[in-house]
Amino acid sequence: MSRRHVVPPLGWDPSAQPESSGPVRDPATTVELASARDDAIAWLVQQRLDERRAADGRCVGIQATLATGPDGENAIELYSILDGFLAEEQDATGDDGLDVWKDIAAVVREKLGFPLEPELFSNMLFCAYLGGVDHPELKRLTTALLRTFRNSEAGGLYHFFTSLRFACDIDCTAIAARARIVCGDLDLGKLAGIRDLRRMTHGILRSAAVCDVPAERNSTHGKDNGPLRKHVFKVYLDDHEVQGRATDRGLKNNPAVVANALYPLLYELRQGLRQPDEVIVLREFVEGSDVARVGEATVADLIATNVCYATGYLISGDWRDGCRYYPSPDAFLCFYSELVREFPELLRAFGARDLLREAVVERRASADGAYGPSRPLNAAFRAIAVENVGLDAQPELRRILAEQASDGGWHGFDCVYTLGTTSRALPVHFGSSVLTSALCTRALMRGTSDGRCIPRGRARWTDAIVDRVLRQGL
Repeated sequence: MSRRHVVPPLGWDPSAQPESSGPVRDPATTVELASARDDAIAWLVQQRLDERRAADGRCVGIQATLATGPDGENAIELYSILDGFLAEEQDATGDDGLDVWKDIAAVVREKLGFPLEPELFSNMLFCAYLGGVDHPELKRLTTALLRTFRNSEAGGLYHFFTSLRFACDIDCTAIAARARIVCGDLDLGKLAGIRDLRRMTHGILRSAAVCDVPAERNSTHGKDNGPLRKHVFKVYLDDHEVQGRATDRGLKNNPAVVANALYPLLYELRQGLRQPDEVIVLREFVEGSDVARVGEATVADLIATNVCYATGYLISGDWRDGCRYYPSPDAFLCFYSELVREFPELLRAFGARDLLREAVVERRASADGAYGPSRPLNAAFRAIAVENVGLDAQPELRRILAEQASDGGWHGFDCVYTLGTTSRALPVHFGSSVLTSALCTRALMRGTSDGRCIPRGRARWTDAIVDRVLRQGL
């Protein structure tokens, strides 16, 4: 599809809404939803996530379950791999099934350069989606989990694993920034809070690619990184400003990561904490070269390019196949819908609300399977998206209620994200009943908004971005 179709013609009326998908039988009642929500919160509290610690005493909070397939094949909790516990477990039980994880752990160690460590991303995602919910137990829990990663940043960037032996990335940085915003951890009425947010968003901005690179010229570090698009945010910076060459992961774009990355940037712009005409210096290293590629662009140019990149992914239909790191199509729909809800004054210029409505209706009728629409996690992702764009969420809510266990949780394995560093022969899928239950809980919080201080007047902060889009013809 031509890029010019991303932007609707001037004078387009975003208030016109498509017809709903029709009445839903046997609707979930308010009482049912409230009861399911209360049971889910009680289950999350009972997991005592704030007491989960590694062998050295550190609170690690949520640690994902790892599996070799999307249906939970060979599932094992990351807790069991950490601190040498895997070998001890096998010695004690004689379980030959743990051999596969010894092999995978060895592959991961070779690829990463260090053994698997406690991960931080599950805690970030939990806080980003439940930190804004006004419930005393959830606030207590998210406050505790926030402490597992709040001070782990390096130069404003956050990382997946606890140590800096692995590269910081833009997805973790964006989700951590959003978590700190919605949990109220960043006081943007004070210089310290403004400075902290600016450090994080500056890291995201300077991750933008310096130039276009076709896929056939972008295979590095033993991986196919796909095409690189100029000024689109990269997953990994590889610019050596915070970390050295040993942690380089390869230059790659990803639509789900871009959708997440836009959240704190748009928030900062809306609050007037960064100027659209500010110039950002860009730098990136390609494997095998000691000379960096360099460039520069304004904040408005970068935001415009990335909004178009994420929206183009939706318009093209590529969302149907999921993406690297987030194989479920519903994950991207959810992440993008969060932008539509929180920043409607910008996203309406793309007709994004109607595009998402159409995608959700199509997704509901998609074939089921490992990443199918009926999986509880995918139903939760989609329910959040549906609520964000004003559709009736009854199909998703009914599915979520049907899958809830009697103890209040959701216990099957659903893949949230995949570890991109391992080979296709030994894939590693991350998920957990805690993350599935957290997203289902958020889906049951109908009408919840994570935003802070959303202005209702004329959105002048969007003018420079929309102007760039119209002039570039993206």
